Amino acid sequence: MKFDYRADPILGETLAYWQGKRGNRSMPSRRDIDPAEIPKLLPQLQLIEMIGERYRYRLVGTSLVQAFGKDYTGKHADEVSDAARAGAISRIYRLVQEKRQPVFLRSSYVAGKNELIANRLYLPLSNDDRTVGMILGALTFEFLKPIAGEWGSAQLAFFESQVEMVETRQALAPHR
Repeated sequence: MKFDYRADPILGETLAYWQGKRGNRSMPSRRDIDPAEIPKLLPQLQLIEMIGERYRYRLVGTSLVQAFGKDYTGKHADEVSDAARAGAISRIYRLVQEKRQPVFLRSSYVAGKNELIANRLYLPLSNDDRTVGMILGALTFEFLKPIAGEWGSAQLAFFESQVEMVETRQALAPHR
C-alpha cells in the first residue's frame, strides 16, 4: 500500500509551504524559506547543501536527531553513513537536483537502537530558478520496535520501498 505523503500533516504542510513560496517559478530560493513562518515544522526539517559531488547537512531538526540518535549538522552524507547508505541517499539527492522537482521517499532501516520507517519529502531550492543549490527535506517517522545495534548497522536493513516524483501542478521549465 502506498503512503499518502500529501495527507501527512508535516509532509503535506511542508509541500504546501514550498509551493506557496515558489509562486510561478520552478522552485523557491533558500532565502524564501523563513523559519519564523513554520515553527511547528522545524523539528522535522533538514537543509541539505550541494558541494560539488557531496551533500552537507546545514540544518537538522531536533526530531531527526532524536530518531537517528545523533546530530549530523555540518557533516556530509558520506561522513554519517556507511558507503551503501550514503550512496543510496546521494542518488535521491541527485534525482532532486537533476529533475528539479520534489521527490518522496519511504524507506525502512535501522538507526541507532530503533527500527523505523522514514517518510521523506525532498524539495529543491534554487537561487537562479535553474540550478538546485539546496534541498529542503521534511521527514516523519514510524517506529517499528527498538532493537540493539549502532548507527553503523543501518546498511543491513536500509532499502527503498517507495520513491516517487511529486506532481506539482505547474510544469517546470526545461533545464538550460
